[in-house]
Amino acid sequence: MITFWLLALVLLVSAMLLMLWPVLNVRKLQAEEDRTALNVALYQERLNELQGQFDQGTLSKELFEEGRLEAERELLEDTAQGAPQQKARLGIALPLIATLLLPVAGAGLYMVWGAGDQVAMTLEQVPLMQEQQAVDALMSRIPAIQEPQAREQAMSELIARLENIVRMQPEAADVWFFLGRSYMNDQRVADAAHAYSRAMDAAGRQPEILAQWVQAQFFANDSQWNDELQQAVEEVLEADPQDATTLGLIGIAGFETGNFNVARDSWNRLLGFMDPRDPSAQAVLTGVERAEKAIEEFGENNPQAVRGPVLPPLPEPSALSQSGRVLLEISLSDELAASVDPAATVFVFARSPESGQIPIAAQRLSVAGLPATIELSDADAVMTELQLSKAGSVEVQASISSDGNASEPEWVSASLAAEVESGKALELVIDRPARGAR
Repeated sequence: MITFWLLALVLLVSAMLLMLWPVLNVRKLQAEEDRTALNVALYQERLNELQGQFDQGTLSKELFEEGRLEAERELLEDTAQGAPQQKARLGIALPLIATLLLPVAGAGLYMVWGAGDQVAMTLEQVPLMQEQQAVDALMSRIPAIQEPQAREQAMSELIARLENIVRMQPEAADVWFFLGRSYMNDQRVADAAHAYSRAMDAAGRQPEILAQWVQAQFFANDSQWNDELQQAVEEVLEADPQDATTLGLIGIAGFETGNFNVARDSWNRLLGFMDPRDPSAQAVLTGVERAEKAIEEFGENNPQAVRGPVLPPLPEPSALSQSGRVLLEISLSDELAASVDPAATVFVFARSPESGQIPIAAQRLSVAGLPATIELSDADAVMTELQLSKAGSVEVQASISSDGNASEPEWVSASLAAEVESGKALELVIDRPARGAR
């Protein structure tokens, strides 16, 4: 902002000098006018002298004409060196008054139409924008770095620039969150817990941030459990009973504190929500096996266990089944009924505009069980945060997959629009090959 005012001052002084220039130059103009008048007087005197000599007969007419021409030439030469013959005289008072009023008028107009606060904000944002651009460049460059030392240096620079951003913009919750993840990758668990805490101060106790904070805070506490951590995991799992970060942490914390039964139950619940083809599912299964071996050795309730996490119970399915209901009648066309394997899997699912291609609710049947009348509800939610009761209107469809892979069906029904809680049954007839079917 100081730079802006300095530039404004330079422009103001320049404008004042331009307005004062006629006043400063008045003496020079007057001197040039006096010199011209003197030259004219000398010319008249020389001409009178020549005329007198001519009248007395001491000067011939030819010499008189030569003398007169010479005097005129000298007069022209002298006046040509002075100021222009036509000048406009300015008074001193008017330029002085206008000059003095210039800063007053400029300040007044700026108060009306100026935007000093926006100028200050823009100038303050320049360093922040430079840091953000540097962070974007580092994030695009780091994945391609193969050399460990160069990658470590780039990560250190990234963390330093993120720290600069939160110093300039302390309410940037997304930057605090990303800084927390960077600290965790750098094994700086206490710093990570602080960063996640600042993110929650700015954005509230959002489940995604809270889950990461619990994990960082547990390790920052030297793997000791407390009431604050227990309250946080209950809050996260109430919002999303399938939160993988929290269920995984409860398993780790349960195992490290000797509560092997809690570790086993938490990891088993996590496995139930995972795709068996997910590579991380094998690591969770290994954890379950380790917990079961520890239970065989120390018993279901290990007497040497210290305080650890308590796994919150899952929501009652009966309560969820009473909300977000969509009634559907599923059947096969006569042409397919004789040719499709009765053991093939039938998937019935609902999508919403918010979920895109990801189902928000689904049920699994078999071809042998068709025709069937089913009810999709919040109890069938694929992800807790996306529920039928919150969707209002959805699209429903049924499909058949011989190998149980919902993403690669062979036969499908038409996709129909459905209103949640309408009470009206929609008929889905599986009668056409899926696009791209094998």
